[in-house]
Amino acid sequence: MNSKDKNIIVILFMMLVAVLPACGYRFAPAGGVVPEGAKTIGIMTFLNGTKEPYVDLEVTKAVVDEFLADGRLKVVSSENADLILKGTVTKFDITPAAYTTERYVQSYVISIVMNVSVEEVKTHKRIWQEKGVGSVFTSSYGVAPGDISATKTAKEAAIKNASRDIASTLRSRLLEGF
Repeated sequence: MNSKDKNIIVILFMMLVAVLPACGYRFAPAGGVVPEGAKTIGIMTFLNGTKEPYVDLEVTKAVVDEFLADGRLKVVSSENADLILKGTVTKFDITPAAYTTERYVQSYVISIVMNVSVEEVKTHKRIWQEKGVGSVFTSSYGVAPGDISATKTAKEAAIKNASRDIASTLRSRLLEGF
């Protein structure tokens, strides 16, 4: 490619960058659903609508940790909150992902789905509700043949990863509109 072709490409790129804003296209999010003046959030322990024990507690812990790390809304008790986040874990799936040559399961993939809502405490108005919020990234774990303890530990780690992923998704959708 000669220098004339490179210059043409640079000029076309600069024109494209100049035209995109005029088309209404934006790279930034539209914004979250948090009302102006809301500074605190109470996060209720999520309900467990699945047969997987303690998944509700793991997701609740991950969501609290996510909002604490973000810091835009201070996590407080529900009695002192401007907003209340509630939810139910509605689905917990473990799907075989890989098999050995002997047809034994070698690894599993975990997915979590939940329904959530946020209510403004003063007005009792629901400002956000979404059903079917799921973990975006796959969280998998391997099976350690003959070592049930290692497999259980790997499964617990995968549940924590899926919980952190769904927590990040909830925070993003509430605060950034994604």
